[in-house]
Amino acid sequence: MVEVTEVEKKRSRWRIILESGEKYMLSGALYRERPLRPGDSVDPEEFSHWVLLRQYRPALERAVAMLALRACSRGEIQQRLIRAGYTADTVEMVIYKLEKEGLLNDRDFASQWVSHRSSQKYGPRRIARELRMKGISSEDAEAAMEEVDETENLERAILLAKKGFARAKAGEDVRKTRQRVLSALVRRGYDWETARQACAAAHLPEEEE
Repeated sequence: MVEVTEVEKKRSRWRIILESGEKYMLSGALYRERPLRPGDSVDPEEFSHWVLLRQYRPALERAVAMLALRACSRGEIQQRLIRAGYTADTVEMVIYKLEKEGLLNDRDFASQWVSHRSSQKYGPRRIARELRMKGISSEDAEAAMEEVDETENLERAILLAKKGFARAKAGEDVRKTRQRVLSALVRRGYDWETARQACAAAHLPEEEE
């Protein structure tokens, strides 16, 4: 048995801290079911199991609702549930269930994300960075990025370059226009060489770097 060292209400939830270091965020309903106070004694294993049994169903429903809106990565589901106050054990059980049922698959998500962002004319470097931010593993990210067609990638960069050139002010120095477009392409995730090729294909004269 261990002692409850801290009980604090945070908005609609209650934070419970045990002397063994475990921390829990309980909904108002769960806390009313088991209203612990500082100094109370609990069996940490039993209490963890008690919380898991009561958190699992609502956590699963929240995750499924997220996936109903759009495809999500494992990391996104994990982060959202943890921020909502669910324990690590609850989150892992939910993710296991979703993966087992085929509702959550990082490899498929990464492939869909690459296709979607490429269609929006974002470059490979930015897309790869976004995958990392979503918690996609290096292996899954690399596999998805291999699907990017280099020819289509250049064609998308050229279209963006042409739009950038078309927005140039009357009388604007060609070198200034080209540098602005190059910078815009790099910020959008294209590498420097692709950006240069896009400028050349847009029929602007190459300038000395």
